[in-house]
Amino acid sequence: MKIYIPTFKRVDNQLTFTNLPDDIKKNVIMVVQDQEKDQYKYDCEYLVVDNNIGIAKTRELIYRHAGNQRFGMLDDDVKLWRRNTKYYPDEEPNMESSKRVMDSKDWKYWFSIVNSFLDEDNIMHVGNREEGLPPLGKRYYYNRLPMAVHWIDGSKLSGFIDDVDWCIAEVGEDLVFTLECLMHGYKSVITDEFVMGRWATAFDKGGCSEFRTSEFNDKEMMKIAKKYDFVYPENDYEVLKNIGKIRRFGVNFDGAYEYGTSNQLIFT
Repeated sequence: MKIYIPTFKRVDNQLTFTNLPDDIKKNVIMVVQDQEKDQYKYDCEYLVVDNNIGIAKTRELIYRHAGNQRFGMLDDDVKLWRRNTKYYPDEEPNMESSKRVMDSKDWKYWFSIVNSFLDEDNIMHVGNREEGLPPLGKRYYYNRLPMAVHWIDGSKLSGFIDDVDWCIAEVGEDLVFTLECLMHGYKSVITDEFVMGRWATAFDKGGCSEFRTSEFNDKEMMKIAKKYDFVYPENDYEVLKNIGKIRRFGVNFDGAYEYGTSNQLIFT
């Protein structure tokens, strides 16, 4: 399974790629802008995109490049772990620690899990929970927002890819993708056993931090809220590193999926 890693202004700070086992690195396609293409010397494939097109357009180009394949799309600043199975009912511990960085065997097992989910007719999007959150006591949950790490069935996406404005906003593109999947009758799945951690944020040097401010974030998220009835601004804020206070937005994911299934929007 190919793994796309979109990146910008982090030539010497490729945390995701660096933390992958060597045999998994062979699956990587690093997505870079034309202005930086000669600076990247990592031993992997490359997809070169136009300059300054934004992350939403970059992700759309990844969807189209992948075509009907199943593929992963990972932010450039993540590491993946496998949690101890002792956290799940009727399971014996499978390691001494609470979690371990995924090795080659873990990755291959994870790919088999992803494929087993994507083999189901009504699932096309799989994600990994954040490792800093406490274990849920169950391995998987459904119809919530995968972030930073995405596993996608391109053959299902191809049924409606041309019907969606993937660039409605310059942030929140992962939310737009999840909502469109749900509204077309496809579930999202998030694993609690195989988890990811982000070592940078959208507001650290490089990546989206090149343009993202609190005002910009709120303005772009309001575009999404105006288009999708399932997204609404809350009278609550959070403080993020290097940016300050931003508004929280609520999302009715279950409502989006009910809309998709009741309107029979699955394309075959």
